[in-house]
Amino acid sequence: MKSCYEIAFEEWLKNKTKLSDSSQYKYVAAIKGSISQRCLEYGVIKTNLLEVRDPVLFENIRKCLEGDERYISLNQTGNDMYKRSMDYFTEYLKDDLPSIDSSSIKGFKEAHPIITTEAVGLINARKGQGVYRKSLEEYWKSRCSITGTPDSNKGKLLIASHIKPWADSNNSERMDQFNGLLLIPNLDKAFDRGYITFDRSGAILISSQLNTPSGFGISKDLCITSNKLNQNHLRYLEYHRKKIFLSEC
Repeated sequence: MKSCYEIAFEEWLKNKTKLSDSSQYKYVAAIKGSISQRCLEYGVIKTNLLEVRDPVLFENIRKCLEGDERYISLNQTGNDMYKRSMDYFTEYLKDDLPSIDSSSIKGFKEAHPIITTEAVGLINARKGQGVYRKSLEEYWKSRCSITGTPDSNKGKLLIASHIKPWADSNNSERMDQFNGLLLIPNLDKAFDRGYITFDRSGAILISSQLNTPSGFGISKDLCITSNKLNQNHLRYLEYHRKKIFLSEC
């Protein structure tokens, strides 16, 4: 049986868009099914996305989801169908005059009925205001963990990068300062995609699958700042070497 939320979104698509019946069905099914399931799997929400009534809250949930590499890959495979579904749902919420005011993440309690506490942390971290990012900034003195480059005073350029990815971590690991590095953007992207990793001593390992590493500012003499590499980092780095690093073909 369809919920009232599903029926409301269906009616909005029917009345406010020129989509075919089959396209309407696909977009409702995507929000109700695949996208909600991804959010549940990644620990972002507690219930189906169709139950979200506030566009600001939905936008924050969307940012959580769109920061996950698995979602990005799935969306690309589906020719941006997920993105289009969420675009329509965003417009629907804006047009539906939501009755719940959840525009401020700061006011959310652990018992919030829709999003998880971890999602609040991720939302704030992506805004550069989270406890997790602050803990990394304090530990690394707001400098790149590899190059020592200081962050910008006018805007956050260094990226708070999880060593063991957010989606693969449990709740405590997600907020553990030792599961993170502050990286300049080019190193963050290479590390996130598995083109580089680091051994137990902090020395860089470069994948043979990375063409012209020097062109990306990557060289064999890079390493994690030795006096900041802690024993607590090692299990996360081991995970990254085994699961994320692109080893020999």
